[in-house]
Amino acid sequence: MLGISCDTVPAHRAWTTALGGLPYPELSDFHPRGKASQAYGLYNEDRGASNRAVIIVDKEGIIRFRETYEPGVLPDPAMILAEVEKLG
Repeated sequence: MLGISCDTVPAHRAWTTALGGLPYPELSDFHPRGKASQAYGLYNEDRGASNRAVIIVDKEGIIRFRETYEPGVLPDPAMILAEVEKLG
């Protein structure tokens, strides 16, 4: 599991520290701005940031699940886990 956003590395560090840490790495898609987000069709030019999403990629690199979320809406952990379990 990875977290990716268009924030800088120091912003990621401050956010994860404020949360008490995360059990997965946070990656910065800051420069070139949103390059990874653009590759997944998630970059929002108007906001200069990625749209929130959960993407599950299998071992062959095939996207098996993709769901975007409006700000303030959290993904359902049980649904995400069920999708991961489908991968075997």
